Order: sequence, then structure tokens, then C-alpha cells
Amino acid sequence: MVTDIRIHMVIIMYLIGCFSLMIYNTIVILQKENSNATMLKNTDKWIKSMYQQLANKNEIKIFDSVHENHLLKSLRHVENLIAFSNALNHLKLERNNSFYIKYMSMLAHSKIFHTLAIVYRHKKNEERAYFAYFISQYPQLAKNTEGICTDTINTMISYIEASDIYCRSNVLKALCRVGDLHGIVNILQLFNDKTIFIYHGLLAEDLFSFAGDKEAMALHLWEKYKTWNDNIMLGVVTFITMFSSVFKNAFLPVLQNKSTSTEIRLAIIRYYKKYHFKPAQPILVEYLRQTENYDFAAHAADVLCAYPERNTINALTSALQSENWHVQYSAASSLVTLGVYSESFIKDLTNSNNNALQIVQYMLEHTSDEKDMNVGEVIV
Repeated sequence: MVTDIRIHMVIIMYLIGCFSLMIYNTIVILQKENSNATMLKNTDKWIKSMYQQLANKNEIKIFDSVHENHLLKSLRHVENLIAFSNALNHLKLERNNSFYIKYMSMLAHSKIFHTLAIVYRHKKNEERAYFAYFISQYPQLAKNTEGICTDTINTMISYIEASDIYCRSNVLKALCRVGDLHGIVNILQLFNDKTIFIYHGLLAEDLFSFAGDKEAMALHLWEKYKTWNDNIMLGVVTFITMFSSVFKNAFLPVLQNKSTSTEIRLAIIRYYKKYHFKPAQPILVEYLRQTENYDFAAHAADVLCAYPERNTINALTSALQSENWHVQYSAASSLVTLGVYSESFIKDLTNSNNNALQIVQYMLEHTSDEKDMNVGEVIV
């Protein structure tokens, strides 16, 4: 009897839990729908307000005081800033986006966002992050008639203090899209001094969005090689690898320096795959032959497919006998890429004591399958 009561109580509690969860999910869904509806309503209001401001004002380059005050008052709240951004996107995507160009010109002539940058400095982290993101989408708003507004940039740099990765990245992205090299250097210097971590891939991606001369910025950032920490410089090397071939000579002594961090040397090795540099070939072969760190050997084996010299082929063939499977695989892949799979070569592998033959055969089959797939796509 007691057992039956307990079973019934468990069932009842389970049903109550399920019912409570259903109620909770229903409330969340309704709140989300209400939030979306409110956002759409606010966006529509902003669109109407923009069109009213633009109507019959072909010669006027500034907002009237009522509209400007409305912007300053409303855009202090992030939900209004989001709706405002949606409205700008609506104008931008219109078939005839002359209204968007006109409105953005009027915004740029005002000091609204210079003031708002100060307002958002005292907001929560996620609100500061969104304001920085907004500026990254509309970088002209961080400028004035004389060019980049230094006060606005410095204010946004101050967001970095006590912020998370999203805010830092958004501020950096904003400055890159504004095209402010001085501000970017200041942020990276702050990252270095405060030991603030930012993932090197994300850093490289943000730097690549720079609106100015990327080559000039890359040269300037590389000058900080001995000053900034390895994580930042790894991001700089990754950024440079995306587009620039002018660092072939500059990177070589760094690659040869055994005191250079492992990650930076690996990044430079990858650089020499994208940008062929004959003087790098013997150094890559040296890395391929070393056994202290197989990551170096595997990366070098992969990169050497871009260097079809005889001693490259000999070094890769020897690497097939490596104790490390990754080195074997990368060496086999490069040899197949270089077209080294003659009958005599296969015969020599057959007489070897490891699985080199199987790896090469796999690479050949894989390459053959990819070619068949490409042919099939063309036929279809």
C-alpha cells in the first residue's frame, strides 16, 4: 500500500513537472514573439521618421532639432539602437537607396554618435559591445568633416577595460572598418600591456577588415614583433598570410631563430606554402628532418609540395619512414601533389618496413576520387 502511494506521488510530481515546463516554455515563446513584434513596430516607426526627415529637403544637409533630439534621447537605449539599425538596413536595401545615402550623410554631419559613444561607455558590457558593432557596420559615423573623430575612437578604446572577448573584438573591428591605424595600434598595445587575450584567428580576421592600406598597416604592426606578446604577433602573422607576399625576407630569420615561439614558427612555415620563396626551401627541409617536435616536421612536409626541387623529393621520400604518422601522411600527400609515384618509386615503398606504401596508395585513390567527383559535377 505504501509502495503504491509512493508510485502515485512520483507520477503526480512528474506530471506537475511536465505541466510546469509546458507553462514555462509557453511564456518564453510568448515573450519572444512579443519582443519580436515590438522590435518590428519600433523599426517601422524609425523608417517613417527617417522618410519624414528626408521629405522635401533636397538642399538641407542637417537634421531639424526635433529629430536630432529624438535620436539622442532614444538611441541611448540599446533596443532602440537595434531597431534604428534595422531601419537603416531597410533604407539601404531599397531599390533606390538614395534616401539611405542622404540620411547617412546627415547623420555624419551631426555629432549624435560622438555623444552616444560617451553614453555607452557607462553601459553594461553587452550594450557597449553592440554599440561598437553598430559603428563597425556604419564606420562613417565615427568620422567628422575633418576625418576620423579622435575623441570618439578614444572613447571606444576605453570600452576595452572590464569587457569580454565580444566587446573587445567589436571595438577592434569598428576601428579597422573606420580605418584608424593609430587607434588599432593603441588597442593592441593595451591588449599587450594588460595581458588581454584575443584569439589570433579572430584578431587576424578583424585586421583583414581594415579600410585603409593593409600593406602599410602590416608593415607597421610587424615592427612591433619584439615588443608585443606571441599571441598578438601570431594574429599579425596570420593576418599578413591572408594577403601579403612582401614579408618573405622579413620572416626568414624569425623562422631560423630557434628561440621564436613554436606557434609563430609554424605560422611562418604555413606562410611559405602560400608564397613560394626559394631561400626558404632548405630551412623547410631542415624542419622536416628534425625529430624533436613532429609538428614542425608535419607542417614542413605539407608545405614542401610547393617546392618541387630534387632534394625536396628526396627529403619527403625519407620522411615516409618517420616514426610519426602525421609526418608520413603529409609527406605522402606532398609527393602525390608533386606527381612522384612512378613504378620504381612504388616498388621501393613495397620493400620498406612501414606503412608508407599504404599511405601513398590511399592518397592516390583519394586524389583520383576527387578528380572523378569534379568531372561528375561538370557533366551534371
